[in-house]
Order: sequence, then structure tokens, then C-alpha cells
Amino acid sequence: MPKRTLSNFDPALAKLLDYQRALAAFSHIASGELPPQRLMHHATAQVSRLTQIKRVKVMRYRPDKADLLIEAGVGWKPGVVGTVSLAIDRASPAGHAIQMAAPVIIEDLPNDPDFRYSAILQEHGIGSVMNVPVMIDGKSWGVLEVDADELRTFDESDVGFLTTMANILGMALRRCEADQKNLVIASAHARELAQAEVLLQELRHRVKNNFQTIIGFLSHQRRHSSPSVRERLQSVMDRVQAIALAHDQLSPTQGGSEVEFGDYLRALCSNIDPRRDGVGIEVEASGVTLPLDRAVPTGLIVNELVTNSVKYAFDDGGGLVRVSFSVDPTIGEGCVVVEDDGKGMGPPREGGLGLTLIDALAAQLGGRVHHHEVEKGTRTGVCFPTAL
Repeated sequence: MPKRTLSNFDPALAKLLDYQRALAAFSHIASGELPPQRLMHHATAQVSRLTQIKRVKVMRYRPDKADLLIEAGVGWKPGVVGTVSLAIDRASPAGHAIQMAAPVIIEDLPNDPDFRYSAILQEHGIGSVMNVPVMIDGKSWGVLEVDADELRTFDESDVGFLTTMANILGMALRRCEADQKNLVIASAHARELAQAEVLLQELRHRVKNNFQTIIGFLSHQRRHSSPSVRERLQSVMDRVQAIALAHDQLSPTQGGSEVEFGDYLRALCSNIDPRRDGVGIEVEASGVTLPLDRAVPTGLIVNELVTNSVKYAFDDGGGLVRVSFSVDPTIGEGCVVVEDDGKGMGPPREGGLGLTLIDALAAQLGGRVHHHEVEKGTRTGVCFPTAL
């Protein structure tokens, strides 16, 4: 004896359960990563299978052309999908569904006086149609339509099924459109970043060329000057080089306005000539970036202090200059310290510009200079806010 199921007693209920299962399956698929064209084709295929109507289509409303383009479908002759469009006036069943934003059912289209029997439907021998609008954000995106060869009556379960399919499709298409817009925005942003990087590199190149021009000019003047003037010009060249090095250390990850300060100090000190054997320069700096307008004055201070130690702190035996930089993040203050183990600097030299320049640069930073008492050598520190 065959097993008795619910469908044996109530075919309408069995159809409703089939519709519910199909909607649940389509909801899962629509939440995935299918591209819009495949998603629409899948929707038409599922509607055709469940309703047992051979021809189903999805049409997209084109405001610029005032028509409905057949974007996807099953059961249609070659050359229809992606090419044929229908009108949206009131005499068009699909157009009427767009205008009313509600389902339109025509059970005997060839003989219905209120609607036009379009050539494409005549060619396929369509008798009954049902159209439901596909909505996105409260606006009509298009129409989902079933086209039956034979005359057919559509009940409430058919209308509910097709309407729900159209709603799920609309939400999925909206997500696809949003994803596409995000991709376009991301792509445009990437192009803008690439263009900005090219412009930044070009600016750096030009700035570097300008610094090289200045240093070249000063070098030429130095060769034709007296010994006293030559030494002063060398000091100026060292200061210009200190500024140029800061620009070389600009960090691309910070929009080109921040300097990798530890790398900058190491590059700066490696460019200071100890002028004799036995004199070394060590740098210890925490990994931190500083704005360019903070890094350059600090670098110039270090340049003056290290140069002074190299020139005046050591006898023939040589020694070591130590440069350290640290930041206290709790108060947002950075401190740079330059110390040597030489004989000490003694009283300020007459006409010396270095210490005056250090005081001026510290004031520019909003910082303060500390001359520490040490048993041997010299120790000078400058503390300043790392940001204004």
C-alpha cells in the first residue's frame, strides 16, 4: 500500500510548501556572491520549475530609453534575452505593473481589450501572463514576468510566491549595486592615491634638486674664499644638508608629511665627518615619526651639537659622541640628548653661532635646552612637544 502524504489530501497545500522551500533556497543563494546576471537567470529558472510555466523573464527598467529590457530569462528563442525591450505605457502588462507598483495578472491576453498583445508574446504563443514589480529602495527596478502558453488562472499562492521572489531578487540586486559602487569608489580612491604618490615623488625630486643646487653653489663659493669664510660656508652647507636629509626621510605612509625620526638621525650623523680617526658617533632612537616642522629644527640642533663635539671635545686620543632620542607618550614630549666623553667644551667661543642657533631652534619648537653637569665631557639635551 503506498504511503499516504499530505499532498495526497491537499494538492494546494503541497504546492504552497514547495513554494516555501524554493523561496528559502533562493534566499540562501541570493545572500551569496552570484553576479547579477547569474542571479536573475537562476531566479527565472526556479520560477519556471515551480510554476511549470516554460517561459519566464526578468526585465530592467531603463529611464533613459523609457523601456523594459529583457535582462534574463528561460524558454525564449535565441536573440530575445539581452536584446528585446518592451514599452512601459499603460497598455503594456509589464509597464502597467511598473506604473502601479503592484502585480498585474492577465489570464487571456490575446483577447483582453485593455492590454496590447506584443509581437514577441505573439511569436511565442503566450496566452496568460503575470507581472510583479522588482523594487529597490522603494523604486521600481524592473519586472519579473511569467508567460504561459495556455490560458491559466493564477491563485493567491502563485501571486505570493512570485511577489516574494521579486522582493528577494530586488534586495539581492540592491546589494550587488552597492558592492559595485563600493568597488568603483575603492578603485577611484586607489587611483587618487597612486596619482598623489606620483606627485609627491615628483615634489621630493624637485626639492632634492633645489637642495643640491644650493649646496653646489655654496661649494663653489667655498673653493674661492678665504680660510675663515670657507669654514663658515661649510657650516652652512652642513645645515642645508641636514634639512635635505629630513626630506629624504619623509614617510609615504603618513601622507608625506612625517619623518621617520630614528632613520633621520642615523642618516644625519653618518653624514657628519669626524675629521679624525678614533672619533665615533652612536645613535639610539626609538621608532617614532615626527612632523616635518618638528623634525627639521630638531635635526639642526643635533647637527650643531654633534659638530661642536667632533670639532672641540676631543684631543688626539679621540672619543665617542652619543645621540639619543626618546618620547614620553603620556605627556607628548620628545627629548634629544647629545653627549661626548671628551675634555668638555669650556666657555662659549667668541662669535660662535652654534649655541645661539640651538637656543633659537629650541624656542621655535616650544622646548627648552638643558646643559647637564657631567664628570667628563659634555651633555646637552633639548625637550619639546612632539606635536603642536
